[in-house]
Amino acid sequence: MIRASLTFAILIAACVSPPAPNVEQRGDACGGTVAEVPIVDSPHVPSGTKIVWTSNPPTSGPHDSLWAKWDRSYAALAREHWLHDAEHGGVVFLYRCDVACPEIEAALIEVVRALPDDPHCAMPVHHRALITADPLLPEDGMVAAVAWGVAYTASCVDADSLHAFYLERVGRAGENTCADGISAFGGTPLY
Repeated sequence: MIRASLTFAILIAACVSPPAPNVEQRGDACGGTVAEVPIVDSPHVPSGTKIVWTSNPPTSGPHDSLWAKWDRSYAALAREHWLHDAEHGGVVFLYRCDVACPEIEAALIEVVRALPDDPHCAMPVHHRALITADPLLPEDGMVAAVAWGVAYTASCVDADSLHAFYLERVGRAGENTCADGISAFGGTPLY
């Protein structure tokens, strides 16, 4: 009887949807919104594991044990890697476009370069930030910034909103560290 009750409880728990995110309109020129998403179980999973996240872009959840180097722009970096950077207290700047859009990447690079150096990190880390294309962003979100448990999404680059998001969110995660990730993912250094 106990085993049957436990099995029933597990089945019921599996059917419960995660709590809805708390969404705030930023009122910026790009229609930016900030969604605070409840943190979900976030284990390290083996490379190549198919992951289904509870939000788009993901703000917590299963991710790879490897993370990327800070202060870089990546042509493509898998979500399971950059999400680990967010878990370490970083902010990940994302963009989606159906064709090459170097102007969006360039604008995000300028946003990151204009940020004050992270006072908790020693050089060579200027910022716990990285930039990458993400073709899986929702169609109405050309630009996003992700920190652990929260995402900013917008239709274009609003430098002031992205700057404010970084300052509000950097260093606020469960595994807050300045440790740099691996260089195997490549990326172009921002400095």
